[in-house]
Amino acid sequence: MQLILLMATKEFIHILRDKRTIFLLFLAPLVTFVLFSYMYTGQRVTDMTLVIVDQDHSTLSRELINEFGQSELFSYQGLVDSYEEVEKRLQEGKTDVAVIIPEHFNRDVKDGRPTTVMTLVDGTNMLISNGATKGATQVLQTLSAGVSLRLMEANGIVPAKAMSILQPINSTIRIGYNPTYNYRIFLLFGLVATVLQQVLLTTMAGSFCREKDKGTNMILVASRISANQVVLGKIIPYFTISLLNIFLLILLANVTAGIGVRGNGFDLFCVALGFVLALVGMASLISVLVPDELRANQILLLIAAPSFLISGFTWPLSKMPALIVGLSNCLPLTQFLSAFRIVGMKGASLTAVPKEMAALYGIGLIGIMLSIEVWKTQREKGKLLKLN
Repeated sequence: MQLILLMATKEFIHILRDKRTIFLLFLAPLVTFVLFSYMYTGQRVTDMTLVIVDQDHSTLSRELINEFGQSELFSYQGLVDSYEEVEKRLQEGKTDVAVIIPEHFNRDVKDGRPTTVMTLVDGTNMLISNGATKGATQVLQTLSAGVSLRLMEANGIVPAKAMSILQPINSTIRIGYNPTYNYRIFLLFGLVATVLQQVLLTTMAGSFCREKDKGTNMILVASRISANQVVLGKIIPYFTISLLNIFLLILLANVTAGIGVRGNGFDLFCVALGFVLALVGMASLISVLVPDELRANQILLLIAAPSFLISGFTWPLSKMPALIVGLSNCLPLTQFLSAFRIVGMKGASLTAVPKEMAALYGIGLIGIMLSIEVWKTQREKGKLLKLN
């Protein structure tokens, strides 16, 4: 244990002397968290810019315009004269949504003839298009229900009876764990976990390669320090710093960002421990196998870059091809995000995520054991020394 701590102290000193490594390990995850937490203060997409073409100029069309103007989802910019102007504004990015009220809108509604209000949405941003579609549908349904109610009352149907005809079936929808569609809750931890993964993999990529480049492997080869002590000693600093980073970010999420983490403290610790262990195991094995830091970074970049896209966080794994799902399940980020969503965000216990936990700890322990064996073999064969 003394030799392991000696190796860990040596690695800590190396980290503290390298300003780039200090920044990546300590500040990059924190900066990312603060940036994205601030960026998503709106919590959901609102104030989408809206213009309206009123081809009817009736009392009912003005009522519809007023409904859109009062909706918090839209920022009403005013009336425009033609469909062509609407197309131009959408194309140039000057507006997000446009509503076209047809001619004879008021007359057709009163006469019971079908009429259509067209809504044009800029679909280049899926968040805006989804929000605009839901918002426009909500406004039109509200107006339609109100008009139908007035028509029934005009025909002698009492209000209570009219309401029962309009709403024969009542519906209650309960959105669990994110009822306000807070975008910070949806994306923040996924983005931060991705940055933590990238930072740890990048900083650890050259941890063993540097010894060879600087010639300090000679000391390790000549000493009596075992492969177990060398590998464990070198990974302890990165393991410790990354684990502290995760809990600092969870604390900030609860205290400053207003994102409640429901999970039990011990369960969250086990999930975080498994994630960091898996990353350390993967990074140490690659660092031991490759001959230099550049190649280690290249390999880890190939692993880390697409991992967020195929982790199932932004697009469900059930909708991905089987080959990609199989690849995704081999990545620590996929298992961590799945476990954290269930344990941290929903408050379930570890018994709900046995596969994820087994995968995280399995990847970590196997990676570390293979790192020890590979380093030991390389020392015995003299491959740890870089001969000029």
